[in-house]
Amino acid sequence: MQYSGIIFNKQVLELFEAEIRKFGLKETGGVLLGATKKDIVHVKKASDGGPKAIHRREYFRADPDYIDMFLEMELANSAENIKYLGEWHSHPQKIPKPSYKDISSLLEIASSHNNFALLVIIGAIDFNTEEIYRQSCSLVSETGNKFYELE
Repeated sequence: MQYSGIIFNKQVLELFEAEIRKFGLKETGGVLLGATKKDIVHVKKASDGGPKAIHRREYFRADPDYIDMFLEMELANSAENIKYLGEWHSHPQKIPKPSYKDISSLLEIASSHNNFALLVIIGAIDFNTEEIYRQSCSLVSETGNKFYELE
């Protein structure tokens, strides 16, 4: 299936903004939960990277224990029909471009999660939640080594 767009819940956008404000030009990120409906991806929840995350100007690694706990708790306690969608992180750019590592990470996530993964990369310079569609790059991988960008 080809998806045509993405919708972020307000709380997700607020988390992005708070994390970017906290870490500035150091990368930050987390995981994304939500659902797909028809050809739209709905991002309903997001995490931060956790207390032991590594934040550097051109590198981010989430705290794996924290992420596992977040996923277990959210998926077990959700009254909504949500699932793991993928990951998000920031880049020290205004309009981010995915790196080779970003693309290979996206394909790796997709191969281990029913051949679907979403990767949202957010430009940390002058980030504004009202401009997220201009200041971010949302990539989807579904099957094989293919990926495409959502608007």
